[in-house]
Amino acid sequence: MLMPFAAVPPPKPPTARAHVVEAGAAQALPPAAESLLQADNWPGLADWFEKASPKVRRQHYEYWLQALNRSQRWARLADACKALTPQIEGRGKPRLGTYRLYRAQALSQLGRHREAMAAHAENGRLGQPEGYANACVEAQLAGDWKALLAHAGTLLARKPGDAEALGWKGEALAHLGRFDEATTVLRQAVQADPKAAYAWNNLGRAALQHKAWPEAKAAFDQALKLAPGQLEALFNRGIAQFNLKRYAASRDDFKAALALRPGDPVLQENLRQAEKMAAAYPQEP
Repeated sequence: MLMPFAAVPPPKPPTARAHVVEAGAAQALPPAAESLLQADNWPGLADWFEKASPKVRRQHYEYWLQALNRSQRWARLADACKALTPQIEGRGKPRLGTYRLYRAQALSQLGRHREAMAAHAENGRLGQPEGYANACVEAQLAGDWKALLAHAGTLLARKPGDAEALGWKGEALAHLGRFDEATTVLRQAVQADPKAAYAWNNLGRAALQHKAWPEAKAAFDQALKLAPGQLEALFNRGIAQFNLKRYAASRDDFKAALALRPGDPVLQENLRQAEKMAAAYPQEP
């Protein structure tokens, strides 16, 4: 008996992992700014730069961007980096500078994930090791599965057999409805890294689409063993257990998922059905 309700959306993946290497400017700061720097007064230093002339900000831009970053002034940081890029690079070829790294990070913090994805991918093309991986994270957050597939493919071309890239590719294929391909790739992902909970999760989702209930349950079992308390894994394992006629176990999974998202109507209805069937059929198969 197939549960008629779709799975809840997966939780947000972690934010991009790259960290900007903060480098000091070659020229010494004016005394007032130097005092703020020595006191680790980053908001004060950011305010000082806002009152300074454009020439001074350009001359000491590394400190300016660092102050904005440390003060978490993401919108101003993104705008400053965008304005600085053509000033610094001129008509020369694009190059990997802290202003590009900071901008990608700021866009991510602002939730502008499509722009952040493009910025991270550009950084990858310019030589940042984590650029394409961060572009994959932003593609996940944006729900842009075609872009995720493309960036994961680029990453795999550079790092064949990379478990994380295989996981991203499999997730993208699953969301695009290409479940046979997704299953093949995700099996490679969990073989490359058996501790990748998100890959087991996506392998389970692909198995659900094939109505391969035992395989789905086994994948979600592994995902929850590695990372207990995942809402999506609990919910989807509940669906698999229901269709395996393990109604009490299904009920328990839905109840645990509902505890993580109280009041969710889909979870409530699935729990109601599982409780009804568990009462009618108390014996597990």
